[in-house]
Amino acid sequence: MRMTRTTVDVDERALDAARRELGTTGLSETVNAALRDAARRRVLKDFDVTRDIDGTPAELASGRERS
Repeated sequence: MRMTRTTVDVDERALDAARRELGTTGLSETVNAALRDAARRRVLKDFDVTRDIDGTPAELASGRERS
């Protein structure tokens, strides 16, 4: 994983809230977890379970596509 070192001003209250929500401790750990979470939310934003998943639970579990 590529990392970049930078200097930023961080809102301490927001950082503390993010730490509690994400279960992280350090500044870098919290910021990186928040960035990953934001990216994940963006990917999932348009996900529609009824449109994007097709198959019974058993078929999904087995990885078999429906015909």
